[in-house]
Amino acid sequence: MVKLIVSKMQCTRIISSRYICTQFSAKPKALLDDAISISFVNNEIKYRHHPGIIKPRTSTFPVWASKEIQIILKEKNINLKEINESAKRLCRYLTQRYPPVEQSELLTKLQKVEKRLNANNHDEKISVKDIDFNRNIKARNILKKLVYHWQPINFDKLTCLTYLVAKSVQNYAVSHRILNEIKIRDKDFRPETFFDFGSGIGTNTWAASEIWSDSLKEYFCVETSEFMIELSERLAEVAKPKIKDIFYRQFFPASMNPTYDIVISAYSLFELPSQQFRLETILKLWKKTEKYLIIVEEGTKAGFTLVNEARDFILKYANSKNRKESQFVHVFSPCPHDLKCPQLIDNTSCNFSVLYHPLQFLDSKEHKSQLYSYVVLKKDKRPENDEQWPKIVRPVLKRSNHVICRMCLANGELKEEIFTKYKHGKHMYRCARSSEWGDRLPLNYEQQQESPEEDDISNEMTTTIK
Repeated sequence: MVKLIVSKMQCTRIISSRYICTQFSAKPKALLDDAISISFVNNEIKYRHHPGIIKPRTSTFPVWASKEIQIILKEKNINLKEINESAKRLCRYLTQRYPPVEQSELLTKLQKVEKRLNANNHDEKISVKDIDFNRNIKARNILKKLVYHWQPINFDKLTCLTYLVAKSVQNYAVSHRILNEIKIRDKDFRPETFFDFGSGIGTNTWAASEIWSDSLKEYFCVETSEFMIELSERLAEVAKPKIKDIFYRQFFPASMNPTYDIVISAYSLFELPSQQFRLETILKLWKKTEKYLIIVEEGTKAGFTLVNEARDFILKYANSKNRKESQFVHVFSPCPHDLKCPQLIDNTSCNFSVLYHPLQFLDSKEHKSQLYSYVVLKKDKRPENDEQWPKIVRPVLKRSNHVICRMCLANGELKEEIFTKYKHGKHMYRCARSSEWGDRLPLNYEQQQESPEEDDISNEMTTTIK
């Protein structure tokens, strides 16, 4: 018989580290906003209507716009099937675009070409200065893979019509969602003037005129393409509600006066030839606004990079110590803070999704989604009573008895919270479950103090072998 020898062990109560982290953690605790909590208790608001939700979920494209687009295509003898295919190709091209390569980056790319050419070259080494890219096919092919061939889009008549079919519904849905958020959250704001840079076919003005039909009196549109202006003018004539006093120019005004209550640049920064041009344009737009500056781009990584570039530039410019006059600015949306975007550290894009109904006469009946990146900068101090509620920056994962939300917090950090009824209570759980990507959650995080018993409990985890 084999005798099992076990060394004496001091009896101790073992408590798992997971238990300690749960019960005695110093991690911040999510607390539902007091006013919202009371409203839920008193049944004054429904969970699906809490004030952090951006409504409507799906914008309805104006019937008058859809009818007029169909009439325009018919007048131009456009084959619907062909232009629909062209529109799909244009959409793919727009989502695959990158900004032009800067001269500082080009030198690095050329050095990589030189390195690759010399990788298996046992003869005399090739210098990038001696490469004739017109004759050296291999070098040219390597350069094409390394350097994006940027060029501005030539918006001729056919391209403008294709863009009308390809992007009118999506652009309207995005603009309507962003502008409607401003109206919901800033109830006292009643804009009278609207400036649209790169106005295209006019979807921004349609959305603005619908949302603030009782206050907006003047629209100023800057668009380089005369064919786009023609389309925009035609559509504005039949717009409902009536768009009053709309003016067009092909170039940016030389004077910074007058200023406008809202200034917007949607899907225009990719058309500018360099970073210097972009920043100069963004500064002009900032000086043109009286209250809000809105920058919108495709929800790709390249689009987010341009939006974040504009965001950081304006924040640094307004807070620069070298400026003679102080200027207030804060990020109104989507960020609940003015700090560095945590998505950059996480190497992801800050983008959002909006649902839309494609043009019905093209036999497109299914809902589709459009990704976009944006920032709304307000020329004012951040209010002391600003809720700074967390913004949901990824699709909400709804599972059995729990909900997973990835949020951007007021302290400039990303946080993934698993909401359950047991841990967070019924109201916060149902509130999170009713929310979607792009909404704000009406809660704040409070730092919890460590339990004084933590050290004693930790000691109990230690087992002594004698």
